[in-house]
Amino acid sequence: MSSIKHQNVQLILFLILTMILSGCNEDKSLNSSVEIAPFETSTLQPSVSNDINADNFSIKSYEYAEEDTNSLWDEKNATKVVFNGNTAQISGPDAIFSIGTLTIKQAGTYVLTGTLVNGRILIDADNNDVVRLVLNGISLHHDQGPAIYAPKSAKVVLILEEETKNTISDGSSYTVSEDENEPNAAIFVQNDLSITGNGTLTVSGNYKHGIRAQDILAITGGVININSIGDALRGRDGIAIQNGNFTLDAGGDGIQSNNDINPEKGFVIISGGTFIMQTKNDGIQAESSLNITGGNFQITTGGGSSNAPMRVEDFRRGFDDNRNSTYEAEEESVSMKALKSGKLLSIMGGEFTIDAEDDALHSNGNLTITSGKLSIQTGDDGFHADAKLEISGGEINILKSYEGIEGLSVTISGGSTSIVANDDAINAAGGVDSDSQNGGPMGRDRFAANGDIFVKVSGGTLDLFALRDGIDANGNIFFEGGTAKISALSLGMEGAIDLDGTMLVSGGELITAGSVLNASTDSKQPVILVSYTTEQISDSVIAIKDAKGDTILEYKSRNSYSMSGFTSSSFELGETYSLFVDGKKRTDIKLENIITSLADDGGVYTGSRRRSR
Repeated sequence: MSSIKHQNVQLILFLILTMILSGCNEDKSLNSSVEIAPFETSTLQPSVSNDINADNFSIKSYEYAEEDTNSLWDEKNATKVVFNGNTAQISGPDAIFSIGTLTIKQAGTYVLTGTLVNGRILIDADNNDVVRLVLNGISLHHDQGPAIYAPKSAKVVLILEEETKNTISDGSSYTVSEDENEPNAAIFVQNDLSITGNGTLTVSGNYKHGIRAQDILAITGGVININSIGDALRGRDGIAIQNGNFTLDAGGDGIQSNNDINPEKGFVIISGGTFIMQTKNDGIQAESSLNITGGNFQITTGGGSSNAPMRVEDFRRGFDDNRNSTYEAEEESVSMKALKSGKLLSIMGGEFTIDAEDDALHSNGNLTITSGKLSIQTGDDGFHADAKLEISGGEINILKSYEGIEGLSVTISGGSTSIVANDDAINAAGGVDSDSQNGGPMGRDRFAANGDIFVKVSGGTLDLFALRDGIDANGNIFFEGGTAKISALSLGMEGAIDLDGTMLVSGGELITAGSVLNASTDSKQPVILVSYTTEQISDSVIAIKDAKGDTILEYKSRNSYSMSGFTSSSFELGETYSLFVDGKKRTDIKLENIITSLADDGGVYTGSRRRSR
């Protein structure tokens, strides 16, 4: 076996060396002899037609029942149980204790206090019954299975009594079958489970999961601490969280809903709460839709972004971002994403601090952000969608990423977005994420631009710093509004703006320290392309001023560069503007055409073969 692994490592190193040598022979300047198929730019319109059908999934809401939120209980009508080691004292009807098991037979309210050293609560009520357990300072452990087990009752409600501490745990080994309905969590409920109140619940899922409901898991309050071998919170049909303080340390996912049979289920909805998560796999994973409208989230997955393996591309370019220095080809990759959905991921509020080994936000369908504050470090994509990715608001700061934002189409109409990327800051390309790094569907066919794949910027602010492309589209780019400042390469086909189609400009402001591959002459707003006679240094200030000396565009570069691109809604044909670098005038620029190209000394515009960083 070790011999085979050694041969695989040799093969990988040989392939990397081959890529390095072939990369040295690449010529991606603006003067390249490669011909890109022309586009009928006058008819260009962004459109999406794909097979994912993510548009069939709308943002879901959840209507909480009265028992989901009501933590009050009637002492007169409640059955009280006091545990003492291996015994129990019961006051009230419908509960019996025998050989370490408290069996509850009917709907009602049961108040639990004390310590049960090795035993369980078996809720054997009818499948139409609602059973309310008031955890009033209980310590419960069961070696042979779930400590709380409800195989058939319609709903179980856990009320965390105010100012109480409650601990629940199961054993590290007990026998279950492969049937997914088998109990394999410290708290296991076959149907619905709700948790409310203001007390503290600490759960140890020593066998597998912490808390698991086979139908809906709804949480509206409490302090909930979970340490689990598997998932911390799992609701097969759905999870709805309104409030609470959560500390989740999981060997699987932090929060998961996994019903992949019914498209209306498998959802996660969060409207509030505080979440601190350390997970081996995904932070929050929803099979269908994940919708967050509020809350405070601190999520670390897979050991964080510094734990991500180095990509072949990183090795080839020689960039060092403190990743592991070896590249390992795994037979089956493990998902370590922070927020993940199968069809729709929607962020409509909340504050997020994410450090993910894999993607920070990932959807196999659509991804939308309308509000919220996000601070992200990731070993892969900041945001990834297999279909549409739309940003209309929010404060987004992607501090570290392989690619910042990636989708089949990327539309930005608002918000403030800052990105640092080892590869592309924004990338529109077809296919799925898992194959992108290995030349699969998300890999680019440079000479086959796709009209369904595009980047559209119509509002908001963009501050992009990429070690490859600032904005890259395997299709077209529509620049209609907003403000974009970009530092990237100056290699033409790898630059501040790189695309396989063309860029149609009708509004907005753009200034780059890096090349702009092309812009359409059908654009409605003038574009200036500048090549520099000598490479400009990082941190130099680029500016465009009008004839009165007023500054229209200004940007402090974040890398060295030999080309720049500019557009502004203030530009007017027939007017003359001036280019400045570090306060020194380089040349006057008279706008006689929609596209004006020149050198910084007023000479002829030329491409560059330099790799600027």
